[in-house]
Amino acid sequence: MDKSSTSSRSVADYLIASKNCEIVSLEQLLRTGRLVVSISNLVHALQRERGASNLYLASAGERFAHELPGLREQALASERQFRDCLGQIDLRSGAIPGASRLFSRIAYAIQGLEEVRAVRDEITPQRVAPEAVLEGYSALIRGLLAVVFEAADTALDPDISRKLVAMFHLMQGKEFAGQERAVGAAGFARGGFDAPAVERLRHLIENQERCFQIFASFADTETLAAWEDTETGGASGEVERLRRIACTSAPGRVTDTAISDVWFNATTHRIDGMKRVEDRVEASLEALCQQKIADARADLDSHAHHIEALTRQPGDQPSFAIFFSDGTEPLNSDCAGPQLGRSLIDLVQCQSARLQAMSDELNEARAALMERKSIEKAKGLIMRHRDISEEEAYRFLRQVAMSQSRRLAEVAADTIAMEKLFKC
Repeated sequence: MDKSSTSSRSVADYLIASKNCEIVSLEQLLRTGRLVVSISNLVHALQRERGASNLYLASAGERFAHELPGLREQALASERQFRDCLGQIDLRSGAIPGASRLFSRIAYAIQGLEEVRAVRDEITPQRVAPEAVLEGYSALIRGLLAVVFEAADTALDPDISRKLVAMFHLMQGKEFAGQERAVGAAGFARGGFDAPAVERLRHLIENQERCFQIFASFADTETLAAWEDTETGGASGEVERLRRIACTSAPGRVTDTAISDVWFNATTHRIDGMKRVEDRVEASLEALCQQKIADARADLDSHAHHIEALTRQPGDQPSFAIFFSDGTEPLNSDCAGPQLGRSLIDLVQCQSARLQAMSDELNEARAALMERKSIEKAKGLIMRHRDISEEEAYRFLRQVAMSQSRRLAEVAADTIAMEKLFKC
């Protein structure tokens, strides 16, 4: 690059470049938001397929034999939409924030989609156990949700970040609800629940509550009202009634297998309500991204026209300088006249203040994601050190937090701080 061209760049050039970078970032967020929407639809289709597959296997093929092919086709159609959205992402671009982690998560999710095809071939002839189907589909969905997590974690606009944080926790809570549907459907279809199944249900219910609490703290007023309508509906009351039957039944006690259909319908109605709230968040996310891009472009045009108008003023006025706080380092505003110099200073200060405010808001939005990272890492340490399950590790952390009257995230952070001790 010609050094003379770079040395002649002005304050105005960099202000406009800053605004152009903001527009590019927002356009990337718009594409990422559409990818998140496609994942939401794919996860919902996979959850429906998983629930029906479990009920089909647990009932020895008596239930959902006719519905499964249609549910599989819906999942495959959603997968094609997901892959279409992936095609809009430039794999050669390293400018995407967190591109390495995001692409790695996407690769893992795609591999899971390839593997689930083989699982489907085993379901129809009933050559696989319901528990294996639950774990396989759940692992795939975890991989897809990890893509959403990275999208939320790398978003640079605080307003968009808050919506993505709300979206992620709603989707995560809905996934726990989907797993609960599958576990409950299998248990009722078999005529009862053993102790591990009851413990699994309780763990899934606790995780739902935690995710939905975080979602509610980031959701806007209208979304929160729609959420409350969903959670206070008739299906939720029926789910609570059936939960009590499942969680209080004695091991070996036989329950009416017909309840499995009642459970599946009630939990499905509740999950479909959650999906409608997801759709609301998705629509508002798309609208917000479009509005942010339009505002940024209008702001860019305003900056450019304002600077151009000022530079056309007579240039025989003395140059204008501003000073840093220590009063020793003068900054000459491109030898501009006083009016242009002050205008550029105003623009610089306005842009700086706005970016600082965005940074503060962004840190607040990311705090929930950082807490989740800490909890997940702490669970992993405890699982390896004590050779226990994820549910047991989470319950251990929760019990410590309750006994010490502390937040779960604080206990997780302390656990991570002692990581070296776990290796001893």
